[in-house]
Amino acid sequence: MTIELAPIPEHGRSGPVRLTRETRAALVTAAGERLVIHATADPDVVTIGATSWVGALAVPGLVVRVMPKVSVTNFFAMLGAGVSPDAFDHEHVTWSDTDELIDGVAYFAIRLIDSATMRGLVHGYVPREERMRTIRGRLLVEEFARRPWSAAEPQCRFDDFTADIVENQLFRCTLQAMLSWPQLAPHVRREALRVLGRFDGVADTPATKHAAALPITRLNEHYEDAMRLSRLVLQAMSLSHEAGDQQANSLMVDMDDLFQRWIAQELDLRLAPEMRIERDEDVWLDEGRALTMAPDLVVRRGSDVVLVGDAKYSMGADGYVASRDYLELVAYTTAMGLPTGLLVHCNSDRAPESEIVIRNAGTRILCRPIRLDGSYAAVCRSLDALADLVRELADAPGEFEVPALIRARR
Repeated sequence: MTIELAPIPEHGRSGPVRLTRETRAALVTAAGERLVIHATADPDVVTIGATSWVGALAVPGLVVRVMPKVSVTNFFAMLGAGVSPDAFDHEHVTWSDTDELIDGVAYFAIRLIDSATMRGLVHGYVPREERMRTIRGRLLVEEFARRPWSAAEPQCRFDDFTADIVENQLFRCTLQAMLSWPQLAPHVRREALRVLGRFDGVADTPATKHAAALPITRLNEHYEDAMRLSRLVLQAMSLSHEAGDQQANSLMVDMDDLFQRWIAQELDLRLAPEMRIERDEDVWLDEGRALTMAPDLVVRRGSDVVLVGDAKYSMGADGYVASRDYLELVAYTTAMGLPTGLLVHCNSDRAPESEIVIRNAGTRILCRPIRLDGSYAAVCRSLDALADLVRELADAPGEFEVPALIRARR
């Protein structure tokens, strides 16, 4: 028997649920930082607390679903961060609040993979070493000398022009990962199987092989959107806990991380080519260069840093940005010699002050909301206004050249 809890809102909490000891042990092991398991006076009863992770987790005997507080339509807009407007057709990927979130994520990814590969798979040259009856490529003479009795099938090294390349392996791995979700809707499963048939002859690979982004070339540029979302899906489904016959599956997305990446990519799109947004940079905090920080948003014009900012999805319990968020920005602006810091935050019933000035320093911290509980058009207008503000701040006097204070993160 499998217990299916009613969906828990993000940062919400379930009612008491009675679990077998095996199910409880599997849930505690699989939850990690995604869920918080609260004990009760009854050792067989727990309550389950949601964090910033949304999606679903399934262990034997229990399925837990966490719904985002933002509208599902805007969740998919965030999930499509960095996906080109042509590929992300807003009307076609809309998924209602009553539909299964996992099915929507899977269908979105399948649609992009299908669109990218419908005209055929990209082929590339892959180095091979095989024993062959006829010489192909380079004969490995040293191997031939060590094993002369195998002269009938000498070892050869050659480049094979094949569809079995990393890009296609990423798509195959993503489709198989989605098919592993036990409760995938039948029509989504059929679509996944249909597209998976296109990858016959492509090797099975572990998800860990596809953590790093692949270089975009003229040959695979039409794969870019699908590859970006495929990596995100694999990260979200990376949990696969096995203990004996206990199996856990999940597809969960960290909204804190997603919001930061989404804000950075949306601003980068709107500010290009005049300015660009950097995320993978460390900033030296001290003169001795022993301490580093990592701002969410570093705005550059050419080689000059003109603005630093943070993007905070989760708000404090009272609706205000936590003091530590201000302190981080004060540290960034001080270390980088900038007069202003920008704090972008998400939905809040009690929004923080739009501007505060730091005592004895004069540093301004500007707070701007991006509300995600409204329409997609309203979100786009808010992002446009945010980009205009960044341009205004970048043109304001007082900025300093600080490239020496920044190093690329390795």
